[in-house]
Formats: sequence, C-alpha cells, structure tokens
Amino acid sequence: MKVSVLSALFLSLLLFVGEAMPQSTTKQAFSVDPKIAVVTGAYALDAIDHAKASFGVAPDWSDGSIVNVETILARLHADYVKSKAQISDDTVATIAKAYGSYIGEVYRRNHGGEWGMMTLDGLDFPAVKARSGTAFWPIGRVTNRIKNGSGDNVAFYYRGLLGK
Repeated sequence: MKVSVLSALFLSLLLFVGEAMPQSTTKQAFSVDPKIAVVTGAYALDAIDHAKASFGVAPDWSDGSIVNVETILARLHADYVKSKAQISDDTVATIAKAYGSYIGEVYRRNHGGEWGMMTLDGLDFPAVKARSGTAFWPIGRVTNRIKNGSGDNVAFYYRGLLGK
C-alpha cells in the first residue's frame, strides 16, 4: 500500500487507541481534523487498489460498493481464521485502515460528514461525523469484521448508518 511511513504510524496509533474504546461512555467529543481526512483519503485509495489487485473488484465510491467490501472482508476473515498465527495484528490494522477509510469516505462523499478525532472517556480515535451529528468509526468496525466474523458485517453496519 502506498501510504507514507509517518501516516501509517499515525493511524496505527489512532487505531490502537480506538480499539481500546469502552462500549458505554459518558464523556464524548468530536473535533474535525483535516489531516485525518487527507490520510484516510489516501488509505481509501489503497483499498481500491487492493480490491482490484487481490479480488478483481473495482469499488466505485457508491453506497452499493459496500456490499463488495463486505464480500472481501468475509474472505479476509476466513483467511484470518485459517491462519491466525500467520496474519499479524499489524497486517489486520493495515487492511482495516484501508477498507475502514474507504467505507468512511463513501459515506462522507455520498451523504456528507467530516473526518476527525472522536474522544470517548479520554480515548481518541479517527471517526466520521455525519451531518446528522452521529459519529462512527469504520476502521474499528473493519478490524472487528476481520477478527470476529459476520457479526460485524459492514454492509449491515453501513445500511444502519443510512437508516435503511
């Protein structure tokens, strides 16, 4: 993937912190961060390149393309389960940053919203805030999809964001 080392380290740290996020929170805040938008935009392009090269799928920034991403993530989950000892957390994090960024960018481009930092009970991670005010963190969702399986289906998750 074609992301600078600095950007990769930055989002790796953010992803690590985001995974530690508690499920129920009382204190939360979102702040727009244009730097995160630039980095996640680059990661989203990496997801498109990866999907084309590895799966013969060409995501097109449409809401419907999230179904294709779910299919890819289902295959990646199967590979993860089969060879967990051979797939490092760093590899999962890299893939999750790419496909999570793609999902966030599809939403942002088609429905509005902004990338930024979400703080929940003192923990920070990259998120998208929709025009409705709802904040969501697609990178964490993709991490969970790869590691945990279909209970974290991203097509279902995305439909929920759209209210469908």
